[in-house]
Amino acid sequence: MADFDWKSLVATVAPTLATALGGPLAGMATKAIATAVLGRDEATEAELAQALAGATPDQLLALKKADADFAVRMKELDLDLEKLAGQNAADVNKTMQAEAASEHWPTYSWRPAIGYAVALAVVLSVLTVFLAYGAVILYGRAEGLQHLPGILAAVAGIIGVVSPILGIASWFRGRMQADPNIPTINRG
Repeated sequence: MADFDWKSLVATVAPTLATALGGPLAGMATKAIATAVLGRDEATEAELAQALAGATPDQLLALKKADADFAVRMKELDLDLEKLAGQNAADVNKTMQAEAASEHWPTYSWRPAIGYAVALAVVLSVLTVFLAYGAVILYGRAEGLQHLPGILAAVAGIIGVVSPILGIASWFRGRMQADPNIPTINRG
């Protein structure tokens, strides 16, 4: 049950709570979800996954009600979850701009270095596959193929860890280049 994607179910049934799960109000949202489906205000992700995997219609209705109550509470507190997410993105953007303006080369070059590292890892993965199958085709040596899935899985794991950083950096850099109002020195 730990593999059940409970957050997708919450996103469908309780979109306000799901939005809050990704931000500074995640604790409040988790408490509301746990109270709705488990009847207590604390739960691990595994417990929530298990409860939501076998959720009854009454539990889903309680979750929907918790979502509506949470939305009302956010309105009472004058909190806009979308605005909070935007502010978080703006904070990340400020950090990236400060890094790009830095005079210290490791500070402004680490994000581009990750981009080049990912590109190199992809190229080397493709070359590894070509070499492994080339050895089979040209020389009839198939013993290297047994190691190919392990090698590619390890490289994919490494790429998977750093790709979100690369994606976020690329998105903000693209915004910065598309909007002339965002100051930049085009470094990094």
